[in-house]
Amino acid sequence: MGKFLHLIPGTVSVHLDTPISHILVHRIPTSKSLAEIANELTTFNTELSLTSQPRWLTTDDARAGKAASTVVISITGPRASDHVGKPLAALSSTYTRTERRLRFNSHTQCSKCQGYGHHSNRSTNPVSCRWCASPHPNANHTCPTTICRIHGRPCSDSTVLRCVNCQGPHDTHTAQCSSHPKVAQDESPDGEEEAMTT
Repeated sequence: MGKFLHLIPGTVSVHLDTPISHILVHRIPTSKSLAEIANELTTFNTELSLTSQPRWLTTDDARAGKAASTVVISITGPRASDHVGKPLAALSSTYTRTERRLRFNSHTQCSKCQGYGHHSNRSTNPVSCRWCASPHPNANHTCPTTICRIHGRPCSDSTVLRCVNCQGPHDTHTAQCSSHPKVAQDESPDGEEEAMTT
């Protein structure tokens, strides 16, 4: 890493970033301030280290009239991922509904159903193979001939490609597919959306 120090004037050392986990904590009382929530979470949960103040998942308008909602916390440390799905104590209660925050946008393609605009962990659609559009997971794709031993990927000799989205003769993940969402001039394909359910 030291050989790149000259690229950033005044830099004397370079350290790799510590991985950060983003976690959703559900059913937090909306009457509490974000500062109070941060203080409670770090006080009553061993080894929980927040990298920034929590933030509400939903907008002020969406939370109006609700007694509880969801906060997003960013945590770091060697055991940060251990807190996902585990109970967190705060505000004289235990919040058992914690989950990893999912990142997706209108261009995200689901690896389960091959549709767009949602994360595969949240897909309620039927499973579809990305290569043949059959109702099986990609990992279960097999060559239609009995002598071929290729499994979990298309066979170049006998797999007939079919897109589940447009029915075209190509892999569903092909960027040239007519069903692939188009990027608007003022839109970034990397823009993030979150499920605003609470």
